[in-house]
Amino acid sequence: MSKGGGSQQQTQSVDPQIKQAYLDNLAAAKSTAGGLEARQFAGFTPEYQAAQDRLTNLGMTGFTPESISQFMNPYQEEVIGSAMNDIERQRQMQQVADAASATRAGAFGGSRQGVVSALTNEAALRQGASTAAQMRAQGYGQAAQLAQQAQAMGLQGAGAVMSAQQMQQALEQQRLDAMRNLPLEQLALQQSAMSAQPANLGMTATTPTTRNVGAGALGGAGMAAALGVTNPAYLIGAGLLGSGVFG
Repeated sequence: MSKGGGSQQQTQSVDPQIKQAYLDNLAAAKSTAGGLEARQFAGFTPEYQAAQDRLTNLGMTGFTPESISQFMNPYQEEVIGSAMNDIERQRQMQQVADAASATRAGAFGGSRQGVVSALTNEAALRQGASTAAQMRAQGYGQAAQLAQQAQAMGLQGAGAVMSAQQMQQALEQQRLDAMRNLPLEQLALQQSAMSAQPANLGMTATTPTTRNVGAGALGGAGMAAALGVTNPAYLIGAGLLGSGVFG
C-alpha cells in the first residue's frame, strides 16, 4: 500500500518484433490477393475432339447401301458363278439323260423329247435364280451385320478415347490449380505459424505508482496534533514524514 493515497495505472505494449511480423504477414496477404491470377481451365486435346467428332458421326449417320457394301464379300460373285456352273452341268447331264430315254422310247427328236427338254431347262433356270438370290441375300445380311458390329465397335472405341482424354484433362487441370494455389499455400503456412504463437507473447506490462504529496502531509500533521504535539517544528516534520518525502 502506497503512502499518501497513491493510485496505479497499468499499460501493455506489443513486442516490436511481433508487431512487425504481423504487419509483414498482413502485407503479404494483400500482395498475394492482389497478384492472384485468374483461374485457368485445361482445354480439350486434339485426340478428344477427334473422338467426339467420330462419335457424333457414327451416332447420327444411318446405314446406307454404300456403307453396307464396304463389308460385302468381294468373292461373292465368284461363289455365285461357281454355283451357277454346277447347276448348268446338272442341266446338261439331265439333257443327256432325257435324250437317252427318248431314244430308248423311239421318241428322239419328237415333240415329247422337246417338252422334256424344256422342262429340264426351266427347272435349271429356276434353281439357278433361286440359288443366286439366296446367296446374295445371305451375303447382304452378313454385310449389314458386320456394318452394325463395326459401328458399335467404333462408338465404343471413340468413347474409350474420350474417357482417357478426360482423365488427362483432369490431371492438367490439377496442375494448373496447383500452380495458381502455390502463393495461397505459402501464405497459409505463414499465417499458421503466426496463429500458433500464444496470445500474449511479446506483451509487456508497466505499473507506475503516483503519490498525493499534499494529502500525505496533512495526514501526518493531523496525527501529530491528535497525539497532543503543539510544537510547530514537530508538526512540520510530521507532515513531511506523512507525505513520504523522507521515506
